[in-house]
Order: sequence, then structure tokens, then C-alpha cells
Amino acid sequence: MRYKYTDYHLHTNWSIDIKDDGPSFEDYIQIAELNRINVCFLEHYELRYMDKQFSNPFSNENINNYLEELDILKETYDFILAGLEVDYYAEKEEELREFMDDYSKELDFIAGTVHEWVPFYPITTREKLVELLERKSMKDVITEYFLESQKMVESKIFKNICHIDTIFRYINENDIKPEKDCDTSNKKVLELGRLCIKNNISIEYNLSGLRFPIKRPFPSREVIRILQKEGAKFFIGSDSHSLEYFEEQIPKVKDAYHFIKL
Repeated sequence: MRYKYTDYHLHTNWSIDIKDDGPSFEDYIQIAELNRINVCFLEHYELRYMDKQFSNPFSNENINNYLEELDILKETYDFILAGLEVDYYAEKEEELREFMDDYSKELDFIAGTVHEWVPFYPITTREKLVELLERKSMKDVITEYFLESQKMVESKIFKNICHIDTIFRYINENDIKPEKDCDTSNKKVLELGRLCIKNNISIEYNLSGLRFPIKRPFPSREVIRILQKEGAKFFIGSDSHSLEYFEEQIPKVKDAYHFIKL
């Protein structure tokens, strides 16, 4: 890679949650080159949304087109990485392992993530989280998130894990206030982080929480300090879904490298 710093988490219109007229590879590349930062396109890859009923950029084995498009750009730009943010589903572990066998060598960087465990109720979407909380207690939702994340880590399918406490994006004192029987402390986050250390998995320091009600990174700086002393490995991502946000986050990504001392 050409530059000192790398933002490992950018989304373009290859991600299902970005419109077709959203930012392209080239749009990000222009800003990255001006600001001397390497970038990794970490598009959402969600097996549950690959059926014909969904409008998913990666349907019909389009991943090969994705890789080809990036390979062409790499011939000109030596500061870009082809990556995927792959959703973990416990019932699809076999498919996920097959996918990793087929594509892990084709991609520069792959990170696992938990966005949902109850089908079609992603907890990273406030509307769907509210609907889920109508079906389940808040305590159960938080507990189930960390149990699913634990399964993901223990599966050892992924070498990198994104935003390990994103369950608190909306469940926090600034938005959907935690109920009295809910533990929103660092305890479960630290346990999950220590499990990552045990399994030699890198943890993302995800800056996107600053644009959500939680108003802090995932995980918090306090958790980062503790886990780093215990031997955790990290990668840094802005989780950008727009060019404006990416440009704003570049100085913060660089500052994060100094904070973590990567």
C-alpha cells in the first residue's frame, strides 16, 4: 500500500443499503488520493438477501464483476483494497465456509459482522430494531446479540470482526433508553473482545457511532485501551456510506492510528 494510514471500511453503490446513484469506487479514490490515505471497499455481503425477491448488487454471482472492476482500478491505483463485510448467520455456517474457501484468496480483506439473527430484523436499522423490541424484551435482544456474536467468533470463519457492540447504536441513554434489567455496561463487550483475542481475530475500531445516537466509536475508547493492554489486534474503519462523511472522517481515522499506535 502506498500511504501510512488505511480506512478499512467504505461502502459504495455495491452495498445493498446505498442507492444506485450513490458513491462509486472512483469517487472515493479521488478523495483518498488527495488526502494520502489507503482505502478498503468493505461492501455488505448478505447471503440472506441474495434471493431474486431482493434487489442486491451481489445477486447472480455478481461478485466476480465486483472483483473484476476493482482489479482494473488496481492497475492504476496502488492504494485500494477489495473487501467485503460478510454477515454471519448461524444457520448458514456451511455456506459461509464454502464462500470463504472460494473467495478468501480473491479478496484483500474480509470482515464478519452481525446485523441480524432474527431474519429481516437488522438491529442496525432503528425502525426494525423497534419492531424487534415489540416481539422480544430488550434484555433478550441484547443477550441474543452477544450470543450470536460469540458464535461468529467461535466459528473461526473470519479473521476480522466489525463493530463488536453495534447493538448499542440505538439502545443507549440518548435514544431508546435501556430498561432497568438491561446490562449496557462494557462487561459483555470486553468478554467478546477477549474471545477475539483468544481466537486471534482482529477487532474493528469503527468510528461510525459518532453519527448515531450513541455518539462514540464501536467499541468505546475505554474498551479499546483495556483490550489493547491484553493483546488485542485492531483495524480502523470509518464505515462511510457517503463521500461527505468519508472526507470528514479522514482526520479522525488518522488520529485513531495514533490513539491505538498501529
